[in-house]
Amino acid sequence: MDINLIIGENIRARRRVLGLSQEKLAEYSHLSTNFISRLEHTNHQNISVQKLNQIAQTLDTDISQLLKSTDIENITPELPPNVNYLLKQFENMNSVKADKIAKSFSDILNEI
Repeated sequence: MDINLIIGENIRARRRVLGLSQEKLAEYSHLSTNFISRLEHTNHQNISVQKLNQIAQTLDTDISQLLKSTDIENITPELPPNVNYLLKQFENMNSVKADKIAKSFSDILNEI
């Protein structure tokens, strides 16, 4: 099977397991929805390692998993996609800012 088809199928399968739309995957990985769609549905889309890594990080996996011809449908997500997205955002912040925002979220949750 063509490697581009394998990558596209694995991205689509992992995205669906996580409950992400193509639009959300594109937004979270800083790519276009059109690019994600072409990647999932054709074998004519070239992809750089950088873009593949962006997608893999968003899908909470690594590039090697997207390259494998495996049954990725059976993977169960540990956390919902929006929670994973927030956690990744926290990881990219300095600890003082992350703690300040986390405290704000905690205060909001306590008020609900």
